[in-house]
Amino acid sequence: MNLLRKLSSLCAYGLASAIVPVAFVALWAPATASAQEGSAGAFLDEIVTTARKRSTAEAVQDVPVAVSAFGAQQIEAMFVKQVEDLSYLMPNVQLESVGTFPGVQNFSIRGQGINSSIPSVDPTVGVFVDGLYMGTTYGVVIDTFDLESVEVLRGPQGLLFGRNVTGGAVVLRNARPTGEFGFRMRAGSTDASQMNIAMAIEGPMAEGVLNGKLAFLYDDDSGYYKSLNQSQASAPAPHPLQPFYINPADGSDVGAMETMLLRPSFVWTPNDTQEWTLLLEFGNSKGDGASWTNVTAQRAGALEEFATLSDETGFTEIDWNQVTLETNIAEVGSGTVTNILGWRGVRADSAADIDGTDLPIFSAPGFTTQSQVSNELRWAGSFGENWDATLGLYYFDQEIQYREGRYIWLPPGIGPPPLGINLQASLGGDMDARNFGAFWSNDFYLGDAWTLTAGLRYTDESKTAQIITAGCADNLTFRCEFSDLEGDWSNITPKLGVMYEFSDNTRLYGFWSKGYRSGGFNFRNARPDVIPPGPTREEENNTLEVGLKTELFDGRARLNIAAFQNEVTDMQRELNIGDPQVIVLQATINAGDVTLKGVEADFVALLTDNFSINLSYGWQDGEYDSLDPFVPAFEAALRLAGVLGPDDVLIGPDLPRLAPTNYSFGFSWDIPVGRGLVNLAANHSFREGHPYNDSNTELFEDQTRTNASVNWFSGDDRWNVSLYGKNLGDEANWGNLTSIAGLYTAGPMKKGRLLGLEVNYRYE
Repeated sequence: MNLLRKLSSLCAYGLASAIVPVAFVALWAPATASAQEGSAGAFLDEIVTTARKRSTAEAVQDVPVAVSAFGAQQIEAMFVKQVEDLSYLMPNVQLESVGTFPGVQNFSIRGQGINSSIPSVDPTVGVFVDGLYMGTTYGVVIDTFDLESVEVLRGPQGLLFGRNVTGGAVVLRNARPTGEFGFRMRAGSTDASQMNIAMAIEGPMAEGVLNGKLAFLYDDDSGYYKSLNQSQASAPAPHPLQPFYINPADGSDVGAMETMLLRPSFVWTPNDTQEWTLLLEFGNSKGDGASWTNVTAQRAGALEEFATLSDETGFTEIDWNQVTLETNIAEVGSGTVTNILGWRGVRADSAADIDGTDLPIFSAPGFTTQSQVSNELRWAGSFGENWDATLGLYYFDQEIQYREGRYIWLPPGIGPPPLGINLQASLGGDMDARNFGAFWSNDFYLGDAWTLTAGLRYTDESKTAQIITAGCADNLTFRCEFSDLEGDWSNITPKLGVMYEFSDNTRLYGFWSKGYRSGGFNFRNARPDVIPPGPTREEENNTLEVGLKTELFDGRARLNIAAFQNEVTDMQRELNIGDPQVIVLQATINAGDVTLKGVEADFVALLTDNFSINLSYGWQDGEYDSLDPFVPAFEAALRLAGVLGPDDVLIGPDLPRLAPTNYSFGFSWDIPVGRGLVNLAANHSFREGHPYNDSNTELFEDQTRTNASVNWFSGDDRWNVSLYGKNLGDEANWGNLTSIAGLYTAGPMKKGRLLGLEVNYRYE
């Protein structure tokens, strides 16, 4: 009865929210949309999703899941170049990179996201590329060129996707070769000296049997941020690794990054019932380290925005390779067998000036290696006319090696008296993780209108880790003493739901589901005398959600609404605390139990044949129901160690990365010009300010984004030329906010205003 009562309350709450202006996504200009059809109505085309892992994709409007799905046409119509561009356009979603180093994606959905780039800390939002789970998001280049679809699933996805998806999942699918000859090319440049080119060519290799494609991407970013360093200050003694890691700033632009990506793919269909798809990816990104700045000085007006005083540019280089083999065999009983076998290997080397000043206060070189292999075997089909099912087995094996050096110098007058601090330390460790899962999902059709969903997944996971102990200062070879740790976790994640179809165009759904995040270890264990590196306990998420999906006015408008309540037990938090000894103390703990709730809605309407509008709205709230008994004890230990002051708290009242409100609205207008077409589009979005860290001392400010584009399409549908602007308000933002020894806040900068020109050509 309690479950039914909560579902009823949430349903009423969600339906009442229908009066709130809402949106699907901002409509931008299409890169390859048809000049004859235009782009204003692109988002009313049927969009499909693979969220339920059926044998065939399903229409988004037909599935009882809160999912934002974008096909290739919609992606191009929004002028989205990276998945991050979608961050402000979906309710209660943050898709920016958050971490110490460039190229690390730590997404947050419905207030559940991690704040670090520590590879041993599992995410709350899983990233899946062509069915392959990314064990670490180092090197995940998510440029949207040649993507077939992007799906963002909001809320726990434990039934079908396993652990580490308590917040949701981001599912990317690259376009497969079709068997028809085709060629695509994209070339563009911005006013910030960024140039990119991408090409894809495909065609039959053996008529009717084997098709192939080759996609290539090159992006050259010369650096957006300005180095104002003039002093070229140096520590009392040079860093031992200076010849290898440290590049003194020279007053030029910083933040340069060069990325190359090669994606060959092949589809073999030996007969009518089999399809074998081989997808390969080879990539490299290299350039400067993260461009950190003194955020406190910028906010006070003492340092211009998008500028750094850093005495080091640092460096980043990431190499990755991955192979995915997907096999589909139809007519196995009354269904299809799918097997996805994948391997991925990553090597990331980096160094950065974390303090963002012209004093060598805090430098951090290091490297990460990761190797993973996984296999998912599933059958999706029917038992009779009224029962659809998906059964599967999953295996995942991962090895991670992480090393980080810290060079810390706090001169007299800044550091503790009388002489300040001159410290070298090594952090890191090795970890092996193995995961096994088995799942069964069912849909029972009860008459013409009712559908009952029921399923469960069993997960078993083990991890062994070697963590560098305290006092190691060997930053050249990292020949340090290690402590041996291990942990085992298992969990059952069920789902039970119901959907009612009022008509072919309107559906109401509700469900209860559970998510699971395994325990783990923290490689950045700078103060093991204060906090052990783990293991943490597993985190569980129980969710109630109701939603309404409907099409209005003969399909000229679409409205989706969802309301949710998440109860999280033993929430894992990645603490980030200014420490006068190690500059930043990072620890992972089970903070306590949390309740999250919210409403989200999206709406798009074609007002005329060539003019459309769109709106989106998200509201969310979260609070601790109780704190783990360890928290006050840890607070006392930190005060005794001088890390926290007498009035400081470890866990504040507000949850980090939980923006209370966010919204977006925009339009798209097609104007026929001669044999071609001109499209005008604009979008404005807002995200309310919220804490970055758990103690609530570091705060992201309110963020607004205004984007616009003017696009011309040729009458033969082959050429498209676009002028666009992003973040036209030139608002500053930071990838994270870190307290530097409690003295000030620093953070890696994100780009401001960008103006660009892009040319697309397509031959089919």
